[in-house]
Amino acid sequence: MKILVIDDDTEILELLTTFFSSLGHEVKTTTNSLDGLKWIATETFDLLMLDIKLPDKDGIEVLIESKKADPNLPVVMITGYREADKVIEAFRHGALDCLLKPFNFDYIKNNILPQIPIRKK
Repeated sequence: MKILVIDDDTEILELLTTFFSSLGHEVKTTTNSLDGLKWIATETFDLLMLDIKLPDKDGIEVLIESKKADPNLPVVMITGYREADKVIEAFRHGALDCLLKPFNFDYIKNNILPQIPIRKK
């Protein structure tokens, strides 16, 4: 599985890279939405893990743009805040799930990853 993670926190990027890599997945990361959206437009990813709060663009806007570029891309929103309105908005725009930091890695492994189909390149 090829996974893209967009989060401005480099520790989160390292943590998710280590986790997904240990399960045999390829991981690409960025701290900004511009790189992430560029990659979504030019590459095929099986999953996007996307922070709701980014310094350069609102995560919901990135979700909407990523779904326009790749309507079948599964997106899991991640947040360190309890923001019910943002979570509801994310689901309205096609998010598969929303995870609160710190992550429950068993939940990701057992509930999210099994829902993700491997996409053809």
